[in-house]
Amino acid sequence: MLSQLDKEILRSWSRHAIAPRIARIAGRPAGDDGPRIAVVGNCQSFGVAYGMKLLEPGATIDRFTVIGQSRASLALLARTLEAYDYVFAHEFVSGSLRGGGTEEFVRLTPNAILFPPISFAAFHPDLVFVRDPMRPHGYVDSPLGPYQSALCLFAYLKGLSLDLANALFNENVFEAVGYLDMWGEASRELVETARGKFGLDFSAELMSWSRRGVFMYSSVHPMGFVMCDVAKKLLEAAGFAPRATNAHYYDIDDLARGDIFPVYPPIAKRYGAQGSYLFKRENHHISRGVGELLTLPQFLARSYESFCRRDKAKLHNPRVDGWLADEASSRILVELARENLAAGLTPTL
Repeated sequence: MLSQLDKEILRSWSRHAIAPRIARIAGRPAGDDGPRIAVVGNCQSFGVAYGMKLLEPGATIDRFTVIGQSRASLALLARTLEAYDYVFAHEFVSGSLRGGGTEEFVRLTPNAILFPPISFAAFHPDLVFVRDPMRPHGYVDSPLGPYQSALCLFAYLKGLSLDLANALFNENVFEAVGYLDMWGEASRELVETARGKFGLDFSAELMSWSRRGVFMYSSVHPMGFVMCDVAKKLLEAAGFAPRATNAHYYDIDDLARGDIFPVYPPIAKRYGAQGSYLFKRENHHISRGVGELLTLPQFLARSYESFCRRDKAKLHNPRVDGWLADEASSRILVELARENLAAGLTPTL
């Protein structure tokens, strides 16, 4: 079966190699005259590519998705990208494509401009990933794809009941583990990574995003207007003068169809926003139905069911491992859970 990247490469060859030849034979115009731009990357690449199209509608813009396994090799992707005037790319780990990772990609694609994915954990500090040792670049699945709750995993590995796990989701626990004070760290990481590694300054953009309230669907999935600002920054860095566009009016928020991790109410209150404990499952086929939402108890129960199918000794996350290894931290969390349960503090929505 062809992957999304395989299909994108085939479409590119058809559009930029085969179609112009047919047009010349038929005596028709060869096609677009504007610059050709390729955006290569992860799940954020569509938002960046779409933002570029809004800002430079005369350009031909194609997206290439490096997620999961593909038949295509790194060499084939690089050869495909020779048809483009500009190539913007995320970094990707070795093994994502046959033939190497970012270092080999840059060597084969000398005109590539690397840019960072937007990551911001302050709204979703409980969201973590659990590596799957049986999958080279994969994660243990949860009810929300790879998104796990650190508190839920701790409760399961500590042997707590679902009711006690539910009772962990309260402000006193969030304060104890530092979830209410992550804005400064998350901001520094975003700005310093983009500036130091990629030469891009997102400090003004971050201030603008924060004024609009919550701007992330998860710690690794930004909202559409964020992606449009990233697109503008990249085009300016490449020498374009992007037009002024009301991006919100034309917004296609691709990542909204994916899994959405909630902003817990005590955390949302910290930032003057409305929060919930409602977990949205991915639904990329909206024509087939409106999708599924899970309450906190439902999410916890399904997470426990997923954990039960795996060897406890192989369920690891650095933060959770740290809590479990520290006797004082574990004791505090368990005591707070019991106190909250006794007080009837088991939130749902």
